[in-house]
Amino acid sequence: MIVKEVSFPSADGTLQMYGDLSLPEQQEQSSDLLPAIVIVNGSGPIDRNGDIPQMKLKLNTSNQFAKHMAEERPKDRAIAVLSYDKRGVGKSKKKNDKNLFYRTGMMDIVLDAVEAVRYVFAHPRIDKSKIILMGHSEGAIIMPIICQEVKKAGLTDIFGCIFYAGFGETLEKALELQRETILADVQMEKGVKGFILRSAVTEDKLVKQYESLMKKVHAEGDPDFISMQCGLVKQPAKWWREHMAYDVEGALKDYITCHCLAITGQKDVQVHNEQCSTEKAAALVPLAASVESHRPINLTHSLRSSDGREGLLNIKSNFVRMGKLPLDAELLSITDDWCDRRLFGL
Repeated sequence: MIVKEVSFPSADGTLQMYGDLSLPEQQEQSSDLLPAIVIVNGSGPIDRNGDIPQMKLKLNTSNQFAKHMAEERPKDRAIAVLSYDKRGVGKSKKKNDKNLFYRTGMMDIVLDAVEAVRYVFAHPRIDKSKIILMGHSEGAIIMPIICQEVKKAGLTDIFGCIFYAGFGETLEKALELQRETILADVQMEKGVKGFILRSAVTEDKLVKQYESLMKKVHAEGDPDFISMQCGLVKQPAKWWREHMAYDVEGALKDYITCHCLAITGQKDVQVHNEQCSTEKAAALVPLAASVESHRPINLTHSLRSSDGREGLLNIKSNFVRMGKLPLDAELLSITDDWCDRRLFGL
């Protein structure tokens, strides 16, 4: 596998976006063009590897996925992968703008993804008729509108979408599930720690915290970002507003016309998995060329499997632990089978 650092302009032309293009080794005398997958990562300051440098969290999702697709698949069915640093993360930064990530809205992320697709389309080794988007978490949520913006930009329609841990989900519904999970975690804690947590973490307090955040997000003047807790915590206000106004189900219904693979695990406590039932998945994307959905029993939001109960109280330590593990074998097997059928006609 050859990993090349590449760059392309952001949608607004104010900075260069940097990432890695993972290409399989070119076989001698082979002029065959490659299908390609563009990764659209989840929420937060995530880099090209799927890591969160700001929190020193090595999640190793994008780099493992790219390695699998470009190197570990059979050579005649290898797939190129582009992953990149989001605005304000890694090398995708502006000088003297430490708040770039927090100024970034949902539509900025969408349009930057379109530019990533544009870069791949123009690459001499890529088959522009076989470009797939792989969205994880927030990336899965916003993929329908990326497909529409790709079409509006005059580029070849996206061939397929792989939805990991976010198919048919909205940010608001995901947050509701996460609050429910935290409250369940608190109830299960024992001893003094459990007693303290049950006093400090209640449904009423969690709802009030969320309402307080939304009030600041929608403050007069529509700020791009807000500072909280004496400036120690920043929130991307524009990003919040745009997500809350985004009609996910409408976008899926109207904009998805390509082949679709949707996978959300039953151990995922950050998004709902019910949308990946066969009937619901088909109803969500009625115009899709095809739709296939799966709900692996032990798959978590970090795209690794877990035999035990998953929670959110110790989410950072859980991510650290999961980041050291390989991506779930069932997830990759399902994805490989789908790619073989859709891209290579097997």
